[in-house]
Amino acid sequence: MNTKTIFLFLFLITTFKIFAYPIEPRPLRKLIIESENIVYAKVKDIKENKLAKPSDWNNSHIAILVIQEVLQGKLNTQTIEVYFSPEFSCPMPAHYKKGTTVLAFLDKNKDEEGYKTHALSYGAKILKKEKYSIYKNRIIEMQKILEIKDENEKKIKTTDWLVDCSLDPVTREEGIFDLTSNTNFMYFAEDTNKKPTYEFELNEIQKNKLRAAFFAAKKIDTLDLEMVDLVKKENDKELLDFLILNFKKQNEKENVGDQFMMMKIADLTNRNDLKQIIKKSYDTEIFDKDYFKIQKQIVKEFVSKL
Repeated sequence: MNTKTIFLFLFLITTFKIFAYPIEPRPLRKLIIESENIVYAKVKDIKENKLAKPSDWNNSHIAILVIQEVLQGKLNTQTIEVYFSPEFSCPMPAHYKKGTTVLAFLDKNKDEEGYKTHALSYGAKILKKEKYSIYKNRIIEMQKILEIKDENEKKIKTTDWLVDCSLDPVTREEGIFDLTSNTNFMYFAEDTNKKPTYEFELNEIQKNKLRAAFFAAKKIDTLDLEMVDLVKKENDKELLDFLILNFKKQNEKENVGDQFMMMKIADLTNRNDLKQIIKKSYDTEIFDKDYFKIQKQIVKEFVSKL
């Protein structure tokens, strides 16, 4: 991870703190429930919306989509116009690029022609055919689950579906985020004492499947770390040793510490001294000219305590 990447990551964290999650994240399950239309389409062209007003921040451009398949809703034409903005802003709008194929979750514009992307950037996923096929199967499965009348059965089937999503690298984010919707990194970044709450409770078989997937990961990233609270056991030395080993390897190679992994290690050890070191990391101003030097020193101190 180079300095530019690290700075961008830290900037985004700061931005999230300022804007406090402008919209609630939408994993696949919620997109299916909420969206009027779901289509797989090719972006034929992008054009400026010459009728857009300065206040129409999310309508400055129009993506011309040629529909290849409709998975939800009824569209009477093969070509549709989707209004969007190519600018980077907060909240982040959906992005469309000419020549790409996209899985789009769309709502009809109420007072205007065309469509808008549901849930902004969450509702447009650039996918090649192989990955789209996996998403398509998951969408069809969830649509069938939503038809179940018995609420208890529906919840059991939904939990199974989320675990299946989590086990597949292509849809892992969709499953993990829904399973850990109240335990994610930004939610706990400033308060490691918050206790996680779950909408979907996992049984032991499901936990063991996720645990096996976690230990099979070649490199632990932030998404994988979201699984820790789902798979950890009481006094889980195996999990702790695995995290420490990966943290040390990462630090040796990239010379930078993963604050989220540090936080998970501190939680598993329940050591206040490690939590205080992490606090120093978060308390450091990112615009300090010695920021990266300070962070390296903090990571070195953290490693020395393990």
